[in-house]
Amino acid sequence: MKATKKFVIILSGALLAFFLFELAWLINFDPEIHNILIIQLIALSLAAFSVVIFSTWLLLRKTRSSAQRITRIVLLSESNTPKEEFSLANRNSVLIGKRDTVYFRSEIDLAVDGYAVVNCVEDYWYVERVFDERSVGLKRAGEQFVYRLKTGMSYKLQINDIIYIGHERLLVL
Repeated sequence: MKATKKFVIILSGALLAFFLFELAWLINFDPEIHNILIIQLIALSLAAFSVVIFSTWLLLRKTRSSAQRITRIVLLSESNTPKEEFSLANRNSVLIGKRDTVYFRSEIDLAVDGYAVVNCVEDYWYVERVFDERSVGLKRAGEQFVYRLKTGMSYKLQINDIIYIGHERLLVL
């Protein structure tokens, strides 16, 4: 978790404790307190409490979603057996296509002219079609259809998605 999220949670908790303490002190020790001040303190306490609840919810959601991180891409053979495996550990971006072309060197070597790039943004992986030479497709996990990717658009990847480039298939794990 980033330091700013921890700071927000700690600050919200401290504000909540401060407002509740002040509210209890004012109610117990000053019988002539104005009602508007009590309402303001209650509103601020509820606001601080809602920030704590929302921050905790975000933290739990982030923890759950990161439990199934994408860690590798597997090149499948015609018989659906793994032909080659590529690790995504400590990577932010991977270019998929022919290895040695005039313009660039791809990191996942395929024998086809289609190109795709896989990018990581805040623990989520996205695939994007590069160039218009060949079609690039994406078959979502559990679905029957292969979606043709548009050039320049990013598509969020999930575990067990299959990326199609030409006749090659890449399983996302």
